[in-house]
Amino acid sequence: QLGTFVNTIKRILDVLHRRVEDILRQWASCLPVVEDKKSLFGEQMNVITVLLRTKYRNYMQAAVDKLVSNTQSNKSTRLKRILEEIKENEREVEVRERMKMLCSQITDSISNLHDVFTSQIFVASCRLFWDRMAQVVLKFLEGRKENEVGYKGSYYALGIVEDTFASEMQRLQGNSLQEKDMEAPRSVIEARSILSRDTTTNHSS
Repeated sequence: QLGTFVNTIKRILDVLHRRVEDILRQWASCLPVVEDKKSLFGEQMNVITVLLRTKYRNYMQAAVDKLVSNTQSNKSTRLKRILEEIKENEREVEVRERMKMLCSQITDSISNLHDVFTSQIFVASCRLFWDRMAQVVLKFLEGRKENEVGYKGSYYALGIVEDTFASEMQRLQGNSLQEKDMEAPRSVIEARSILSRDTTTNHSS
């Protein structure tokens, strides 16, 4: 039901809203100018557009918030806990094993998004979900600026999260994905920046 509702709002914004607005503007042009009603019409249409866009963003955000919350409900899928438990000498394959249940849950969630949302909303919600998961890694790194233990594991974890989202989005959307759809979200870029600074510091020392 949420998927249908969000899809409908998006369709109103992208398709139906423009058609309705064009028709109403034609009608408004035939109205006599009384107390500047023509300009009031434009203002009202803008208010409606802003309201619909806000509703769209809020409901999509709520859906992603729920998916992120679901990953926090079980200690075996809680990314922050996983990051805290990764040992400094662990290899990537071992980190992948730790994250196996989390990645499986993310994969299922992405599949559910694909089932209920149109293609455009699916991509947008996946990218938001991806960004939110990367925020966990980013906050973990920011909390360890004075203690670089765990950076290597965080590097692996960030890459595993990226691989999971990228591979599932590619599998479900195929050639319809655009290059910008696969660009790293902001939190990923910021986390990479911290990790790259750490690598540079270690090499220089």
